[in-house]
Amino acid sequence: MEEKEKALHELLKLLADHPDLAERITITIKPSKIVQDKAEPKEPK
Repeated sequence: MEEKEKALHELLKLLADHPDLAERITITIKPSKIVQDKAEPKEPK
């Protein structure tokens, strides 16, 4: 397991074991790449 994945797994296990901590923690996950939908917008009838 990659080091980051292992750290995330340990963090999630800690939060699962101590739900009172989870209420006080905010985690923001920023995507490494922004994927945009290339579908064209539908025209109204």
